[in-house]
Amino acid sequence: MTVDIIIPTYNRAALLPETLKSVQSQTYTDWRCWIAEDGESQETREAVKPFLADNRFIHLPGRHAGYPSAPRNRAIGQGTARFVAFLDDDDLWLPEKLTRQVEFLEHNTACVLLGANAFRWDGIGPKEGAPVYHQKISFGLIPYEKLVQENIFIISSVMTRREHLIKAGAFNEGLAPPVGEDYELWLRLGALGEAWMLADPLLIYREAASTYYVKKMDRATKYQLRAGIYSAALQGTPDIPSPLAAPAKKHYEDLCRAERDFYRAGPRFMDRFRRTVSRKLKSIVAL
Repeated sequence: MTVDIIIPTYNRAALLPETLKSVQSQTYTDWRCWIAEDGESQETREAVKPFLADNRFIHLPGRHAGYPSAPRNRAIGQGTARFVAFLDDDDLWLPEKLTRQVEFLEHNTACVLLGANAFRWDGIGPKEGAPVYHQKISFGLIPYEKLVQENIFIISSVMTRREHLIKAGAFNEGLAPPVGEDYELWLRLGALGEAWMLADPLLIYREAASTYYVKKMDRATKYQLRAGIYSAALQGTPDIPSPLAAPAKKHYEDLCRAERDFYRAGPRFMDRFRRTVSRKLKSIVAL
């Protein structure tokens, strides 16, 4: 198989079959889909059962962790495919999604992180005419400077190479709280090569309430959470040192450290003002 598809799922038996049908409808057919359940339930087992007649689908229940990085890593460890694609259990792929991304990666060997635009759907109204998720970003090659400022990659759009995922260290199961695990991985992956975003929507992002960790946070808490994501990216996973620690990646490391320190300082207006002015001055000097 060329592509391992990683779907973590928990308590989504009503939505999961439509997601799996979108996988089955892919024009690219050389894939294996790992349905990595966070725990084990009869409802999920029944939802998955009709798809198991297609031996490309594998149901992989396991210990309940309460966050998706654990089942994702469990599935990644089971797979062997050259490419790895991520899909949340409530999102839907358009038929050409895998074809377009495999073709891109085969022709762009420096790319280590590939995403795509999406349609944003409320899960209630018709899918037709749903607005585009990203309307104001620049597509194509995403500089690391941009990646470190904002997470523009929808996890259900991302495909990468297994070799790079191994080098980066996969998902970090030690984040506390377990929020932002996708962005933290992108920061490590992005240090290994190029990050690209395809402008065409290749999936439907369902705006459903998260099944996992959800908690209302004040602004100060959000800043500390963001600082924790940068700290984890700088440190790496327990088994794999962060690619940002390599001497050749010092510029990227410095960018992450600066973002970490800014968010550690908290949501202070003057800090933000000084930071914005500093960036503008640096861009002027660079001209």
